[in-house]
Amino acid sequence: MSENKKIKGTVLVIDDEPDLLESYARILEAGRYKCITTSDPFEASSLALSARPNAVITDFKMPGKSGVDILRDVRRQIPYVPVIIISAYATVEGVVEAVKLGAFDYLPKPFTSDQLIITVRRAVDQCRLYLENIALKDKLQEDFFNHHLVGKHPRILKIIKMIEKVSAAKTNILLYGEQGVGKEQVARAIHKNSERANGPFVPVDSATLTRENLEAAPVKGANRSSDSQNKSVFEAAEGGVLYLEKIEDLDIGIQAKLLKALQDKETVRRGGWEAVRIDVRMIASSTRDLREALNDGQLREDLYYHLNILKIEIPPLRHRKEDIGILCDHFLKEYARREDTRPKTLSFESLSKLMEYNWPGNISELRDVIETEASLSNSDTLALKDIPENAQPPGPLSGLTFKEAKRVWMRQFERQFLEDLLLMNKGNISQASEEAGIARMSLYRMLKRNDLTKLALHERSVEKGRLSDEGPETGGRRK
Repeated sequence: MSENKKIKGTVLVIDDEPDLLESYARILEAGRYKCITTSDPFEASSLALSARPNAVITDFKMPGKSGVDILRDVRRQIPYVPVIIISAYATVEGVVEAVKLGAFDYLPKPFTSDQLIITVRRAVDQCRLYLENIALKDKLQEDFFNHHLVGKHPRILKIIKMIEKVSAAKTNILLYGEQGVGKEQVARAIHKNSERANGPFVPVDSATLTRENLEAAPVKGANRSSDSQNKSVFEAAEGGVLYLEKIEDLDIGIQAKLLKALQDKETVRRGGWEAVRIDVRMIASSTRDLREALNDGQLREDLYYHLNILKIEIPPLRHRKEDIGILCDHFLKEYARREDTRPKTLSFESLSKLMEYNWPGNISELRDVIETEASLSNSDTLALKDIPENAQPPGPLSGLTFKEAKRVWMRQFERQFLEDLLLMNKGNISQASEEAGIARMSLYRMLKRNDLTKLALHERSVEKGRLSDEGPETGGRRK
């Protein structure tokens, strides 16, 4: 066994008496603890930050800075590290103050070597347990998001942070994005990351929702524990999440009934007037701006404002093409696990061609293409010939003169460059123009020509806080 494996933990010791420091270090090192010492209390904070010890031992009374001061510093900088205070001047007031500030233990001098080792072992064990729990939680969360929300594009990373924030909220959520961008995956991520994770997740197509679906099952003639077809959507989602897909397709006649149930947190029993309490969080999704549905008379105004409070917009795949390679790799690995085969890979030429395509069906279309070709190909590498023609863009030079082809490519380059520029500068046009070396007004005209002014406003709103790490976008009525 190597020397490193024998070390039980790292301990930082602060005492203004060098002889005592040597004594503590000798005892701790004999107990297989790595010991870092200092007789300068003003050096303690920087040592704690650089060494990241599993425990800190500090003398109570030192010139210029007390053990309580060091305790405060460590608790502020590395709150999970236990601090043990030792002193020959133990007083009730000192002990009470140290405990109130979060000291792990208080050792009055004189103490034995065994007392010191036992106290340090308890402190180090507590620190290790905390770090192991944090590492496990981070690993589970990373695995979950890697499975449900694949990608490294800045807008996807922002969505993941928003999910972590809004999952703890109790209000309803609206997801907006084109067909196939992964709205249901985001809804499932919110569900699994919330306190309702152990409850059901019930997806419902809004176009199929009827009045009967919103009413509780009658008592007579229905086994509510097993007759799932006779349950209302609220009963099916009790204690969990009801996901209403394409809320703009919800029949105008039952929108008031849905709104009342959500506001009152109760529905009525089918065939009667008995009120039945419901405990459901609703997540709705839409493929279009709900303001359009409101203006077209497809959505009630009161339901619109009730839904449009917490809003998450999911970008189409053509706006995050950097993630196509990551997604392809993910889908190929998923397919291999399901079929119990070796994961296939994608050739560079194939990936390049896939990134040129605009993917109107978004992630759903990409998944279908990759899994279909993985099942049909006999090779370990998917070549360009394996990619279906309908997933390949037409040749840009086909039927074009040199001048026309150059104009097409320049347009594509300009749009992609501007999109990346806006994302990197969070919609700040002045900052973007300075970075790109383009006059501000010229850049604005280019954005307008490429229909990117809305993207600039959106990214700017993220920076200002409406759709940022500081809080989710508030789309409801201003008060």
